[in-house]
Amino acid sequence: MMMKKQSNPAFKEAWDLITESQDIFLTTHESTDGDDLGSLLAMRLALISKGKKITAAVKGGVPNSLKFLPGSVEVGEEYHSEKYDLIMTFGCGNIKRPGFKELETTKIPIINFDHHPDNSNFGKINVVEPATAAVAELIYYFLQLKNIEINKDIAYCLLTGIFTDTGGFKHSNTSPEVMEVASQLLKKGARIDKIATYTFGSKRPETIKAWAKALENTRFDSEKKMAFSVMTEEDLRELGATEDDLQGFVELLNNIPQAKFSLLLRQDGDLVKGSLRSETHKGVDVSKIAHSFGGGGHKLAAGFKVKGKLKRSGDKWLIE
Repeated sequence: MMMKKQSNPAFKEAWDLITESQDIFLTTHESTDGDDLGSLLAMRLALISKGKKITAAVKGGVPNSLKFLPGSVEVGEEYHSEKYDLIMTFGCGNIKRPGFKELETTKIPIINFDHHPDNSNFGKINVVEPATAAVAELIYYFLQLKNIEINKDIAYCLLTGIFTDTGGFKHSNTSPEVMEVASQLLKKGARIDKIATYTFGSKRPETIKAWAKALENTRFDSEKKMAFSVMTEEDLRELGATEDDLQGFVELLNNIPQAKFSLLLRQDGDLVKGSLRSETHKGVDVSKIAHSFGGGGHKLAAGFKVKGKLKRSGDKWLIE
């Protein structure tokens, strides 16, 4: 099965384009996560070993919980010029997801790495494999094709991507294949206890306060069978918290037994961002909900953003 995934025809096309390029820009969607940042950092290290000049940037920067990853300090927040020979994106369903306007009109060729089934195939080369549990699993197979040495640092990046996108190997996308990949990365020296502590286990005081406030704001819609919460910019500011501190909270809401799915809404400037989660046995495809608001994702994990402001009206919340 693993060799079959390595035979993806787009792999060779992507490697041919990489071989022809020297100055390469790497990015993920804005407000990056463990899978897509881990994939980017693994690719960065692999390409540097091949003598490539690499620039990496993510809109919104690196979350505190992922700053332990090798090379994360080298990831900027801006796209500076059109000097690059090649652009690579990780986990972006469409070209708007990185949040850099320049990419929407660029003539530079793009290699699009993703595992979301709703990917729009916006790249010159689209390495999109929905059968993989994480983009990091896909990158593992991609590097194996050229026998790139997966050292301890690359292993940490890839295993972090797999661990976070499978919910610590709890989600239904935890396949025998991805467990086999994880075992190989452990053999390279990546420590799953360290990854778990940084990504899921370590909570600063501001995070605890943010979760407490989000729990205070939690409501249950008995008609829709939806558990949801709202966090405003004022809430976060008063607590000294950031959007990073809310990572993982929507999964907590999804544990409410009566809930078919969960939703977290948070204000970010003039945008309202929504995160949706569900589980296989609950029978709700949250990607369809996200699509109705212009977003996307997986059946069990999706998101969207809309222009507007969160307003409280009595015991209810509105987006104006």
